[in-house]
Amino acid sequence: MKRLTCVLVVALNLLSQGAHADDAIIVLDASGSMWGKIQGKSRIDIAREVMAGLLAQLPADKRLGLVAYGHRRKGDCADIEELVPVGTDRAAIGAAVNRLSPKGMTPLSDAVSFAAQKLRYTEEKATVVLVSDGEETCHADPCAVGRELEAAGIGLTVHVVGFGLEKPQQRAGLICLAEATGGRYFDAANAAELTRALTETVAAAPAPAPQPTLSRVTLRATELEGGPEIASGLVWTLGPAGGQPLFTQSDAGVLTREIPPGDYAVTVERPADGLKGTGTLQCRAGAERTLTIVLAPAFEAKLQVTPAGAAPAGSEVSIAWQGPDRDGDYLTITAVDAPATSYLDYKYTRSGNPLRLTLPSQPGDYEIRYVLGRPYKVLAREAIAVTDVTATVTAAATAAAGSSVTVAWTGTAHNGDFITVVPPGSPVSFYMDYFDVRQSGGSAPLVMPVEAGSYEIRYVMQGGRILATSAIEVTAASASLDAPASGTAGAPVSVAWTGPNAAGDFITITKLDANEVAYLSYANARDGSPARLQLPAEPGAYEFRYVLLAKKVIARRQIDVTAP
Repeated sequence: MKRLTCVLVVALNLLSQGAHADDAIIVLDASGSMWGKIQGKSRIDIAREVMAGLLAQLPADKRLGLVAYGHRRKGDCADIEELVPVGTDRAAIGAAVNRLSPKGMTPLSDAVSFAAQKLRYTEEKATVVLVSDGEETCHADPCAVGRELEAAGIGLTVHVVGFGLEKPQQRAGLICLAEATGGRYFDAANAAELTRALTETVAAAPAPAPQPTLSRVTLRATELEGGPEIASGLVWTLGPAGGQPLFTQSDAGVLTREIPPGDYAVTVERPADGLKGTGTLQCRAGAERTLTIVLAPAFEAKLQVTPAGAAPAGSEVSIAWQGPDRDGDYLTITAVDAPATSYLDYKYTRSGNPLRLTLPSQPGDYEIRYVLGRPYKVLAREAIAVTDVTATVTAAATAAAGSSVTVAWTGTAHNGDFITVVPPGSPVSFYMDYFDVRQSGGSAPLVMPVEAGSYEIRYVMQGGRILATSAIEVTAASASLDAPASGTAGAPVSVAWTGPNAAGDFITITKLDANEVAYLSYANARDGSPARLQLPAEPGAYEFRYVLLAKKVIARRQIDVTAP
């Protein structure tokens, strides 16, 4: 199995050869997910700090621009903007990055195309550096965009930084986009790795100009089509077809050489496992060429699932595995006919052996897979039938708002199962008060909502499946307050009360127009009646309140506070 491509490639140190050649634009992800945190700090804050350091070390004549997406509107795939045109205004770029407020989608493919057009990529040699914390979410194909840009441009390179990616399939489109244009892909899991990626793609010193009489070639090999670049252990041989080799280089990875123009045959071998591949190059003076040869290792994997064959929905299975254990390899459970990138529950192989996966909540036929992380390829699979499970919930037919109702249940009680009370017809993801069935011992109290009405108690299985329901009518709660009609500012006062006395109930004094849970002085209902409060220091009209579950006022009594 082999693949060879001969494409124009920009030198790895990238930018700034000449006044307008090798201009660059950074395309920065400002979608809503950039608020996600890495080691306690949001991704957008990390990006701001890294960009500030990068701008400080750029050469004075380095021409750089900034494009962002997802920073103005939610759900808008057209939210792409050139914030700073290509130039040398570092302060403008820094200020623009600091003003970004992540909100929206991830139209990364269109953003890269937009940046390429700003660089006049069909006329000038240029570079786009994309920093994204997720995959394309606007129905474009990054691979196709990369191929189109490569075909139309005269020297455009797109480098891609995957920032804080959490799922294996998020990398596929980003890697393909970079490789289609002769660019590089970087994984950046923290600030240091993001700094390294941007330094190598934006801030590195420009490569020396090639000799006009020579051709610059880059030779690279990958494990499988679209797989990782092989970094060492290769033997490269290049020479005229049928002639003496021009050179042989041992113990190499990616190899860059300057050679005379001509037609060449290329061979690469990996002595460690005997793999071998071949390709050809046609090089003219002053041109830059990249040849990628695909090596095809015979990766194998085995799975042993316990219990084998079938298991209840929502239960865990243990999987002992054998396989290449490459970085990014993982075990998953998914539908039988799902593509290689599909997953439900998954764990990386480097997390241990054996690994445990949680079966889906819906019964049916599934398979457990060993998936090669890059390129995504299923190396082993074991069929498993997920059998149905049942549950029941039993509780009183009526209850007062805010009261505690004992709910008894039966069921399989898998990790993540819970019981809640909600209005009928609520989405399965909605919940009010709830308890974890695995910690309840067959029954547990559930606090009713503060608003009267019809509700249902649900047994919800992990994975979002409702196994059982029980209707309950919640009646309005009542309370009373007995307190003086007037009092002196700052004086203590006693308020006798009756009410549900639920955990979280309190008696307070506050302004007449204050919100439901506002308070000045308060006492917990569980402390008993009468409640002892202190009148406000400012004279005026106030009211005592009984607040149910710290959410809803169910009794009020006005008091006039006078000056001492």
